[in-house]
Amino acid sequence: MGRKVDGGIEKHQDLERFNASASDIAAKDQIDLMSRCWFSLTPNRMDPIEHQFVNLKTKQLETVRVTGSSEHGIATIHDQDLIIFAISQWIEGKRLGMPLTRRICFTPYQFFTWTNKAPHGTAYTRLKEALHRLKTTNIETTIRSENKRRDRVKQFSWISEWETIEEDGKIRGVEVVLAEWLLESIQDFHVLTVDKRYFGIPGTVERWLYLYAKKATGGVTGTWQESFKKLYEKSASQQEYKHYASALRKLVEKNDLPGLRLGRKRSSTGKEMLVMERTEKRVASQAKVEQQLPLIELSPLEDAWENVLDILRQRLSDATANSWLKPLHVVSLEDGRLTYRAPTKFAGDWVESHYRSQLLAAWKSVGYEVATLRIEGPRKKSVA
Repeated sequence: MGRKVDGGIEKHQDLERFNASASDIAAKDQIDLMSRCWFSLTPNRMDPIEHQFVNLKTKQLETVRVTGSSEHGIATIHDQDLIIFAISQWIEGKRLGMPLTRRICFTPYQFFTWTNKAPHGTAYTRLKEALHRLKTTNIETTIRSENKRRDRVKQFSWISEWETIEEDGKIRGVEVVLAEWLLESIQDFHVLTVDKRYFGIPGTVERWLYLYAKKATGGVTGTWQESFKKLYEKSASQQEYKHYASALRKLVEKNDLPGLRLGRKRSSTGKEMLVMERTEKRVASQAKVEQQLPLIELSPLEDAWENVLDILRQRLSDATANSWLKPLHVVSLEDGRLTYRAPTKFAGDWVESHYRSQLLAAWKSVGYEVATLRIEGPRKKSVA
């Protein structure tokens, strides 16, 4: 990546261009950005977005502070589409073994098509406005600091620089240099798959709720409960709480978030709670399989297994990975013990004796510390 390129952004000439793929790749978002809202739910927001919480894994206090410029305000959750687009491109490039770089080039048509936006005049204007906001939004956070000192704060903007090529009043090409923090965070596949229907969600509250629920329901049970008040705080909404709570109730009545089911209940202390549940896995109908991606909801562990398979395809071969490893079903990961279920006892024994070390190494490369591996045989069928 040391070769300089002709033209483009001069300040980052040492970064080779990473060209966006034209294929309909899967959408991925960075998990930290799904845990709390880092983007404004309203246009022209000037008040800072601030989060402070204890990391349950490290027991350390983490902070996030997002500010915007007086001219453009804080980047909105609709602007986040471009960040998701970039992260998805990186993950696809990493899957293919390509060298990654913060400099990404793409055409508006690629971006609009991928996010299901109509490429008309106002879309080009909104894209340029989004670039301005992403460039001028400032983030300060302790999250994902490589330094063991927890008082270290990283400061960055979503986009370091951007440049467009315009013709006849329309943008024909875009080149952006994204934050190093973003690129670093996807190196261990710290991402989750997002349903492509997300980009069709119009409202900002339901957009953030989808991202949060997608991450929150990733456990074994596929369900999560959260008080309305906690969701209000994590969303950094500027609405009055009573209006935000009313919006959540309406979303429960509407109940049309992709791959999710919403409900309401009262806690034992009387708090109003939102119940979020992943719906059953399902595959697109055969009639439409060529027109759209399979609509499959994955837990974070299942999502990580997909990434592990991609790595093993590179380290072994497509044929080996698809024949022996892909049929495995990941069951659980508890206290460093990873459990699979194999389609047959023979297949399980073969994988354990031939590919155990490769599996452990691949899981480590995507950020999971797996100490032991167990492969169960198929479930016994119950006899009526």
